[in-house]
Amino acid sequence: MLNDLPENANRASIDARRAILAALAAQTATAVVEQGIPTLTAFIKDALSLSAATAGLVVAAFAFGKIAGSYPAGRAVDALGERTVLVVGGLATSALVLLAAPLPLAGLVCLMIAAGSFAASTTPAGSKLVFGSSLAGRRGLAMGIRQTGVPLGGLLAAGLLPWIASSAGWRVSLAVAAALAGVGALVVLAITGTNLRADRAETRLTRVEGERPRPWSDRDVILLTVWGCLIVSGQYALISFLALDIHESGTLSLPETSLLVVVAQVGGILGRLAWGVLSDHDPQQRRQPYLLGMNLIAIVVALAFAFGPARQSFPALMVVSVFAGLTLIGWQGLWVTAVSERAGPGRAGATLGFALSFIGAASAASPPLYGLVADLTGGLRSIWLALALVLALAL
Repeated sequence: MLNDLPENANRASIDARRAILAALAAQTATAVVEQGIPTLTAFIKDALSLSAATAGLVVAAFAFGKIAGSYPAGRAVDALGERTVLVVGGLATSALVLLAAPLPLAGLVCLMIAAGSFAASTTPAGSKLVFGSSLAGRRGLAMGIRQTGVPLGGLLAAGLLPWIASSAGWRVSLAVAAALAGVGALVVLAITGTNLRADRAETRLTRVEGERPRPWSDRDVILLTVWGCLIVSGQYALISFLALDIHESGTLSLPETSLLVVVAQVGGILGRLAWGVLSDHDPQQRRQPYLLGMNLIAIVVALAFAFGPARQSFPALMVVSVFAGLTLIGWQGLWVTAVSERAGPGRAGATLGFALSFIGAASAASPPLYGLVADLTGGLRSIWLALALVLALAL
């Protein structure tokens, strides 16, 4: 993927590759913690004799911290520099999760909230680092590569952490995830260099050159944020309810239908790259037509899930799941690019942090709200019709 970037020997091209690798490493390492905590829910619930709701609180604590920390983290990026915030955020996340691992419930929840607030720095810092280092003609691809760190971290967490928890306990598994977050921060140092003081000088320059309105007074940023909140609801509806709905509607087992979610995640990785490449090849470097295109395809996908035959063939379901991943999961790279370009280099961090705080809240609210739709209508199929309406509003 990195070889698709311009083959130049100049400093800018080398810096772009380093920036992408550093941001990808930081995002993947942090995602191991964020995506890994839900995989440990059953272990935590059994070990601490918790109710399902209390176990869910432990899982949600990290997400609550990210919601609270997104905008302050973005402001810190614009003030202190991307590399500094990536390194400090990664090391602080690692230390807090390590401290939380052996604690009883109250301490665990409090420190996980704190860890989440530091982990919130990864997206605005990594995105701004890539945005500022990448050549304008390849920003979409570069941002897409960086955004693949979330599903990559999720796949690593799903394959590693439950296995460790089953053999050594969930606290050890959580400590391993924390250690990986710290390794990600050290990788950033190794790739970008240890002279973080240069960040401040570069940051002061970009603030002078790239002044834009505050994010809450920029109409385009507000609309992009609302669009992201609506589209991310589809991502969490897909992850939360696809396997269960297909299982209850047809003859496939739950492990078979869970494979559809894996297929969708792979489609999401491909989508984050493909949409970036397509928009980079647009003669005018436009992002909006491709956001609208994926929005339209997502509506078709939602309607296919809502009105398709209850007993569709597995290959047909896999095809629809791929398109679901390409759109409902694959949107984030291009969306981050669009927000960053609108904000400009001087305010990219704060603007992304502002938008991500609302995206995080929408992510947390989506599964219970779509679940409520299913409860009120008496069937999971109604979720996809509700999603189609939400996506139509996004369009």
